Amino acid sequence: MKWKGNKKFKEFITEDGYHLKAEYFQESKYWWIVYKNGKVLYRATSDTEYASSLQTAQAKAQQRMIRHLKSSTS
Repeated sequence: MKWKGNKKFKEFITEDGYHLKAEYFQESKYWWIVYKNGKVLYRATSDTEYASSLQTAQAKAQQRMIRHLKSSTS
């Protein structure tokens, strides 16, 4: 996956409509969200879901997208 952005924000858009975002919002806290065709599938909403680095936030978003892909094809 080739993410675009800078050191405080990254995003990735797939050909099949997934849009993943990872973003810095507070010291040592990174927020992430997964969309599919404009609809929010999942968003980090609590301290336990936030990531401690941008790379970890990206990984969490990817894992959530994969989990959604597996559940929608089963």
